[in-house]
Formats: sequence, structure tokens, C-alpha cells
Amino acid sequence: MRYNRQVLQDFGTKVMISAGLEKAEAALFTENLLFADSRGLGSHGISRLINYAKRVKCGVITAGANIEILKESPSTLALDGHNGIGAKIARQATDLCMEKAKKTGCCVATVKNGNHFGAGSFYSKYAAKKGFIAIMMANSEAAVVPTGGSVAMLGTNPFGIAVPAEKNDIFDLDMATSIVARGKVVLAQKEGRKIPLGWAVDKNGKETTEPAEVLDGGSMLPFGGAKGYAISLFIDLMCSCLGGAKNCRTTNHFWTDYEHPQDVGYFMIIIDPSKFLPLRDFTDKVDAMLMNLRLVLRRPVLNMFLFQEK
Repeated sequence: MRYNRQVLQDFGTKVMISAGLEKAEAALFTENLLFADSRGLGSHGISRLINYAKRVKCGVITAGANIEILKESPSTLALDGHNGIGAKIARQATDLCMEKAKKTGCCVATVKNGNHFGAGSFYSKYAAKKGFIAIMMANSEAAVVPTGGSVAMLGTNPFGIAVPAEKNDIFDLDMATSIVARGKVVLAQKEGRKIPLGWAVDKNGKETTEPAEVLDGGSMLPFGGAKGYAISLFIDLMCSCLGGAKNCRTTNHFWTDYEHPQDVGYFMIIIDPSKFLPLRDFTDKVDAMLMNLRLVLRRPVLNMFLFQEK
């Protein structure tokens, strides 16, 4: 089914203004949801509008909040999101990082008191379009069992990278460190579908295809076994231990807790490649590599997803 994007943009913005957001942040937030839907990520798209609106209306997301610089050096930022809507706070953090990277070549930033920020590539790709290399991470409430464990200890902790190109589309990685995002299980439950075996386990640690069993005390599995577990743990360490946010075991639940702010953390690195070599030289090398892969892989679906001509 097709929908008019502008109609959805206007509708989502009005809903979030009614919930309490300011117009500009409501519009940016809705843009974030539609960005996810346009990429086929329905789990992070307009399907989340009701839950976000409820969180703003009951006050666990603070309308009108802006990011604050707590500490900085020429190439670092320690930031406080003051519980603002994730799309706005993460975008503000990205903008601050890019300004520093223009001067020093690189900026590393942490953000505490954040909320779920939706699709990570909304920020990394935004930076890459401006010529920067971007690495984005966030932690979230415990929903993933460590390899060999039976109790959820880590979040789905998204990890994204974007690298600019000139002739090809941006190299754009945006992934959960669980096998799939937990939101896909939520979406499957809403749509009355089963999930594939291997995505998650029930509260007894047994693999299940029933979304309800996962959401009722069950857990997601890390991608790639111990590799995904290790990457997810690294993200939690950076967001909580370095950034000062809550860790995955103590942050409050996005879907069920409407009394307490989440206080998730973000960790981002922005690099200006022009500080290493002329930007066009860099993007030419990136294009050459992407085109080489495109020609060798001979996998139409993968090529269509990763390497789209502008």
C-alpha cells in the first residue's frame, strides 16, 4: 500500500505537536520515522508514532529540550541531551561534532540523558552527505542475552557507519547488534505474524517463533554469536561508562515504562577526510572500491541495496 509522504509528514507532525512537542522538533521527529519507512524499516517508522506520542504526553520525554555541552576539548564533546526527543538531540550532537571536525579533523562525542533516536543512519548519512565519515552508536534497555547466557543483559544497541562517495550512493551501514531489531518483533506482533526461528528465545531460553513469547519475558539473540555480543558490550561501555548514561541493565523500558525517562546514551565519531587528503581524492578511491565490488559480486539484490548510482 502506498501513502503520500507529505500527508504522513503533516499528520505525524500534528500528532506530536498535540502531544506536546514544539513544531520544529515534531517535524524533525516525523522526518526520522518516514526516513526509516522509506528504507523498508517499518519497525522504526510511523508504526512507532503512538508510543512516542504517549511518552511525550506523559512527560517521560521532555518537549523543547536542547543539548548542552558539559565538557569539551578541540576534538571531544561530553553532552547532555536533557531527555529531549531523540531525533532532535542526536541531530544537534551530530551538528556539533561536524563543526569541531571541520577544525581538527575528528570529533568524538558522548551524550547522556538521551531517548531512543530511531534509525541511526538518519544521522550518519546526514553527516556523510556533507562530506564526513560518521560512526554512530547507542545503547538501549536489556533485551538481548549474551552468548551462553539465559538472562537479557544487553540492548539491541544499534551501530551505524556512513562513508561519502561521489558517483555511488553513500556507503551506509545501519544495524542492530541483535540478529534483528526488537522493533521487528513488536511489528510482527501488531501484524499477527510469527517471527523466524533463530531471532529470539522465550523466558525459558528456548527459541520461539511467537512474538508474544519474546515480548513477555523473552530475549533477542546477538548477531554472529560472541562477535555480536562483544560489539554490543563495547557500545554499552562507551555510552554508559564513558558517556555517563545508564547501562542496558538499568535504563528504563521504551515500550512499557511511562513514568521514568530512559537515559540512554549515544557515542559518535565524526571524521573530516579532507584533513587527510583532498576530499575528491578520497571519494574517488571510495567510488573505485564500491564499483569494483559491484562488478565482482554479481548479486543483484545486494548490489541494489548497497551500491545505487546517483
